[in-house]
Amino acid sequence: MDFIIANQAFILGLITTLIVWIIFRVTGKTLDKTKINSALAIILDIIQDIKINPATKNLDDYAKKQLAVERATKSLPAKQTNLVMKVFGTIGGAVEYVFHNRKWLFSIGKAIKGIF
Repeated sequence: MDFIIANQAFILGLITTLIVWIIFRVTGKTLDKTKINSALAIILDIIQDIKINPATKNLDDYAKKQLAVERATKSLPAKQTNLVMKVFGTIGGAVEYVFHNRKWLFSIGKAIKGIF
């Protein structure tokens, strides 16, 4: 049980990926992996900017998330926003996913490519 609690961010990311994979296998729709990765990269840049910017680094976590959602909504093109909404449900869900998985998100890109 302690293992699950200690690694819940990783486990939630894995479960989310599996759910998305099952949905797209059942519906027969495919997604462009490069567009998803580029949208996640934009969100990752926004999160890192908020974390290191002296004006925003002292905000609480909720305020940082709201700021990241607001910036992501403004900076993502309409097609990428729709794609993020299809995969994660909301922009906030994508921000949460990237925040909790930012350390290993792009380091295991080959594994993610195999799933999609």
